[in-house]
Amino acid sequence: MTEYSKQSAFLKQLMELDQSAETRLLRDRLQTAERNERCVLSACGLVAIIALFGLAGLGYSAVLLRQFFDSQTHVLIRIFGALGLGAGLCLLFWVGLWFYYRGAVNRVREECRRQVTRMLEARLQPGIARHYPVEISGADIFTAEVASAALRSLRKAS
Repeated sequence: MTEYSKQSAFLKQLMELDQSAETRLLRDRLQTAERNERCVLSACGLVAIIALFGLAGLGYSAVLLRQFFDSQTHVLIRIFGALGLGAGLCLLFWVGLWFYYRGAVNRVREECRRQVTRMLEARLQPGIARHYPVEISGADIFTAEVASAALRSLRKAS
């Protein structure tokens, strides 16, 4: 596991702590951006393999064909040359696209870092009471009223 993927996993774990709609949207955006990046990187790998196949074919043609250095070009030389050149140009395009998607992933990760920082600052600020919503059923209403009355009396006493 690379350092980049370790940082992504840690960021995702921190984002799991916050269940707000904004965080869920950021998680979905991050997941989509990472999936797109992996897809483009796979395409880069496939095109690189095709380009290497074309170059290997040209190399073997240079060694195995007698008329390689003659003025006439053999059909295999044309095929492997076109394959290598086309795949090389496509590889340039896919690598550029991968850089673009990597930048998009980095932008979304930076937004996630800011969101996690805001969430942690809000949770860890001293002196601010946090009241989280609690679902109360019918039988617990009396208990909740007694508990709130007890808290009020404790506050008055201190």
